Amino acid sequence: MSPKSPSLILLFLVIMANGWPNIRIDHQNQPAYDCYNCAIAVGPGAPSHQPLYVVFQSDTLPGGRTDVWFQKSTDGGRTWLPEDVLIRHGNRYAFDPDITTDSDGNVCIVYTYETTPGDTARHFQIVCVRSSDGGATWTAPSRVDDDSSDDDSPNGSMVDVQIGSDSAGNLLCAWVDWRTGMSHILSSVSTDGGATWRRNVRVDDDTTDDGCFHPDVFVQPGTNQYLVAADAYRWFGGHVIPCAYLYCSTDRGQTFQPGVQLDTFNYAASSPHVVADRAHITCDYFGEAHYGDRMLVESRTFYTQPDTWGTPHSVTNLDSLHDLYLSGTLALSGDGRVHTALMICDVGGPGYNIFYASSSDHGVSWTGLELVDEDTTLNSGCPDIGADSTGHAYVVWPHGNAGQFRIWFATNRPAGIAEQPLQVHVGTQPFATMFRNVLLLPEATIPKPQAASLLDISGRKVMDLHPGANDVRALAPGVYFVKEAQAQAQAQAVRKVVVTR
Repeated sequence: MSPKSPSLILLFLVIMANGWPNIRIDHQNQPAYDCYNCAIAVGPGAPSHQPLYVVFQSDTLPGGRTDVWFQKSTDGGRTWLPEDVLIRHGNRYAFDPDITTDSDGNVCIVYTYETTPGDTARHFQIVCVRSSDGGATWTAPSRVDDDSSDDDSPNGSMVDVQIGSDSAGNLLCAWVDWRTGMSHILSSVSTDGGATWRRNVRVDDDTTDDGCFHPDVFVQPGTNQYLVAADAYRWFGGHVIPCAYLYCSTDRGQTFQPGVQLDTFNYAASSPHVVADRAHITCDYFGEAHYGDRMLVESRTFYTQPDTWGTPHSVTNLDSLHDLYLSGTLALSGDGRVHTALMICDVGGPGYNIFYASSSDHGVSWTGLELVDEDTTLNSGCPDIGADSTGHAYVVWPHGNAGQFRIWFATNRPAGIAEQPLQVHVGTQPFATMFRNVLLLPEATIPKPQAASLLDISGRKVMDLHPGANDVRALAPGVYFVKEAQAQAQAQAVRKVVVTR
């Protein structure tokens, strides 16, 4: 074979050596269509049977409708529903979804949607839907916010909605709200599984009138303290700078105590996240210690005994990294470890990629960064992370180019979506062979009239395959997948191939 000719190298066993095999989970294949704002929740259950729930937003481009969709896996991410479940068609907009589960296995989704579309007046509401059967059916939307004012803001009056659940199944929701003319963090609580919601309560205590952003919520087990992390501003050296704050409610969301500043920076901090067990509250955030410094991600932990905050600790080693867009979303697993997924731009790289790290000492020290992305040639968007009772992490994120962003999933669970070894008996044909620039698919593997498809890294079909010889000389170098037509939802029916020159 000529060294300039393309060849196919068949890879079995696992997709990636780093333990993060990637799989696309959405089914939004329209042209000029982006999927993003994804969130993941891990449901209760036996360690090997904890369901995974994902919600995401899809947009038609340019300037079209936005919708909210749902996906589910009951086998650790190996397979997903064959079709996305529609939660809300936007009219024109349904966006910023988040998802949580309670101890009984109920699934709740919150999102913002536009009630009266128009070019001037824009009216938005936050609503909640609930499923008690794993996402098969959903309740009618219940309204979370109690804003009765009109809003002319082109960005809407309520965004970045987040939801969490306490040990009794009560729900805490927080979001960015512009009803007063400035952005503040508001919250509401439901004590009946999301059917009704209490009067909205202001969370932040900002007095600078520069706005608050990026809320994150968590309910501390044992104490049932309601925790909200968010951006807020403070005066420093004659300037107003953004800082990372944590707000706590000890009366289940009726009132919030004054905020605690998490960062010790002199310039800027943003996008804090929070998780907690009975004895620790762990937060992270990103920012710059001084103007012109490199961006970094830090974590900080509150110890309930002796009720003090520890010093900040670095999450990332930035010796070879240039920029960070968001600090890591956090998850807490049943073994006490803290997990984070980060969106990072490497020096000289084409864009942002997803990385993972974890801490086994409540955020004091962190493992080295692990690359989650398989395809680093395209951009990745803001990730979300969940963890199960045994310490495995599950990451979802948007990945692609503008107009082609799709939702991808990866896990470090050994029994997750890694491809299975091909069991070949002596004397039988292998799954596929390569001979003079053609891919040979045995008829015993893909019988007529069934067929297979060759997909690129984004999941787009690039050619049909048939039993026998398939000419692949026209393919560009890269990662491809052979997928059997009769088993759309079975990971074991997909084989990875790499085209090289």
